[in-house]
Amino acid sequence: MDLKENKKVQKGFTLIELLVTVVVLGILASFAFPSFFAILENRKLKGAGENLFADLIYAKTEAIKRNEVIRISATGTGTTWCYGLSQVNACDCTTANSCQIDGVDKVVSNTDYPNIQVVASSSLVGQSISFTPMRGFANGRHLQFSSSTGKELGAVVSTLGRVKLCSNQESWGYSSCPSP
Repeated sequence: MDLKENKKVQKGFTLIELLVTVVVLGILASFAFPSFFAILENRKLKGAGENLFADLIYAKTEAIKRNEVIRISATGTGTTWCYGLSQVNACDCTTANSCQIDGVDKVVSNTDYPNIQVVASSSLVGQSISFTPMRGFANGRHLQFSSSTGKELGAVVSTLGRVKLCSNQESWGYSSCPSP
């Protein structure tokens, strides 16, 4: 009788092989997690900035289309903030049904973008941007968001009503934001 015939064929993994694999995966994950967290934070920041940009463009075009003043009002700094759009009068985005256009609430808040902060030096905080029906002119202001990764992204509105995105580190290809 041959010895090879009596040997059983091993199927699967041993406990030691499985533990070594889990440890190696754990070490790799510990290196990847901070990088993954930074990517998520930067995506939230970019989302907040681009949403603000879209709302500013919307307000400008609605002012021209409706032939009436449209305002964006912002309150709060740090991680507790909001802004809202309204027809004619400035609104309080912390009050329900205050910021509306055609009976539809137009409010964005920190709950939409967790851990994203409003930079305190933003000139829109506690103020409003008014877009006039005549060519969408505005009172120039800016609002900037920041993340825990140290990046900032915001929107600037000139007195001519030009809306543009800006970044503190010229990230994502945007120019520098105005200094306070």
